[in-house]
Amino acid sequence: MDKTENLEKMRHTLSHVLAAAVQELYPTATFGVGPAIEDGFYYDIDFGDVKITEKDLGRIEKKMRGIIKRNLKMEREVKSREQAFEWASENEQKYKTELIKDLPEGEEISFYRLGNLFTDLCKGPHVKSTSEIGAFKLTKVAGAYWRGDEKREMLTRVYGVAFETQKELEAYLKQQEEARARDHRKLGKELDLFCNSPLVGSGLPLFTPRGTILRDKLNEFTQGYRLRCGYKKVCIPHIANIDLYKTSGHYEKFPEMLQFTSQESGDHLALKPVSCPHHSQIFASVPRSYKELPVKYLETTMVYRDERKGELGGLSRVRAITQDDSHVFCTEEQIGDIFGELIEAAKDLYKKVDMKLRLRLSFRDDGDGYIGTPEMWKKAEKAIQKMAEKFKMDYFVGKGEAAMYGPKMDFMAVDALGREWQLATVQLDYAMPARFGLEYVAEDGTKKTPIMIHCALIGSIERFMSVFIEHTAGWFPLWCAPEQVRILTVNNKVEKYVQEIKELLSGIVLSEPIPHNELRFEIDDSDESLGKKIKKATAMKIPLILVVGEKDMKNREVSVRLRDKEEIVKLDKLEDYIKGIQ
Repeated sequence: MDKTENLEKMRHTLSHVLAAAVQELYPTATFGVGPAIEDGFYYDIDFGDVKITEKDLGRIEKKMRGIIKRNLKMEREVKSREQAFEWASENEQKYKTELIKDLPEGEEISFYRLGNLFTDLCKGPHVKSTSEIGAFKLTKVAGAYWRGDEKREMLTRVYGVAFETQKELEAYLKQQEEARARDHRKLGKELDLFCNSPLVGSGLPLFTPRGTILRDKLNEFTQGYRLRCGYKKVCIPHIANIDLYKTSGHYEKFPEMLQFTSQESGDHLALKPVSCPHHSQIFASVPRSYKELPVKYLETTMVYRDERKGELGGLSRVRAITQDDSHVFCTEEQIGDIFGELIEAAKDLYKKVDMKLRLRLSFRDDGDGYIGTPEMWKKAEKAIQKMAEKFKMDYFVGKGEAAMYGPKMDFMAVDALGREWQLATVQLDYAMPARFGLEYVAEDGTKKTPIMIHCALIGSIERFMSVFIEHTAGWFPLWCAPEQVRILTVNNKVEKYVQEIKELLSGIVLSEPIPHNELRFEIDDSDESLGKKIKKATAMKIPLILVVGEKDMKNREVSVRLRDKEEIVKLDKLEDYIKGIQ
């Protein structure tokens, strides 16, 4: 048995141990479902009138450990449908009754019995006995609608984590502690990057001046790669006639589309969930020749998608999504070059933000949520795989991860805590150009349909920011830090010297990785002590702090404080020094 399979069995068994402990402590509780999940397990439980909080987890965990020590067996038994209903009725388990009703006729109904303590409707698998359970800890409670339906009962979900050894568990808990310290929602508030307002609405973050600088610099960074490759900027409206999305296929496949009817004209409109149909219409606005191809459009724009209120959080899941979007219309022979420049751009971009990359080839599954013919999909998937192999990318295939109109390359970025995020994407689309009747005149005079390539190098700016804030712990690289330099004065006797430093900093322009990036700095010449000034600047995670006192003025130098060191720099060397720490 491999480690992954054994861990899943152990975690699943722990969900039953959790339920057994709850049943002993809270005899009137009724149980929903309790699966194994990544890193652990949970159980959805109806505690009735009793309110469970995280303060109660220690008591439940202690009871679980007592059960585990008894070395109880996990034994499987099969019941008939009638016996299963009888069991659920006798034990007053209404949620289990509902689950049994939904089982297909003729399907074997299995139960697992934990010693003589607890029996549960379950397919398994499980370990043979509680002696095989490793290290675990209950971590949190949360609300969870029964079967994910917000119109149904709200249950209490009790979460736990579990690993084979105590060492692995402690390493995981330490990582989680670090993740909490890096939480972008916490740092976003502390560093004055973004805020939320209930009057504006859930999933609609508001960016402060500091946060807007960070957004703008990240956008300049990502779009710079494509501008250098000949992409041209375009601009489209935020709403469109619903017929646009009926033609593209998004109307049927995007239930989260936000729609409305104009009270003035009666037009059926929608806030755009994507920008590709709009860009297709710019391509279609004039006759095209093969000599013009590839046509490359570029735009950073907001798109809008509805989400369940409970799923919205911080910047990682929002309703207003800013995409660093681009679309290319090209011939089949040009696919390789387009993919090549985008792959190289993604590799360089994530290297500069110090994230490792893995590649997922996102292909379709057997579902019906796609547009285009099976032949078209087979051709596109083969082309995508060929590109990955040509550019020697380490890849894996994700079935069912494709966009509705075509397969894609998803770049999986690994952050400082080892977590993997899907951010950049390059997508190949044979379907949409045909749906819109796009065409160009080929070299032989015939009319042909172009191929469309969709690309976003950081994906959603909001989501990328959430990852980037946590990846850097708020210590942004100098080039994109909202405030790059802060000058701290020891006293008011250095006023003229500070003015000289200010003039010097005003003339510094950084060139990498964004050209013409003028230095952003502030001066703290308040009456507070130097210690308090340093503490405030450090709390705001300013990359470069310059301390100026009378001795510095006399020696024509500044005292430089970086995150990890302090040193003295001569004033005439300061510009080169700053440019050297990018």
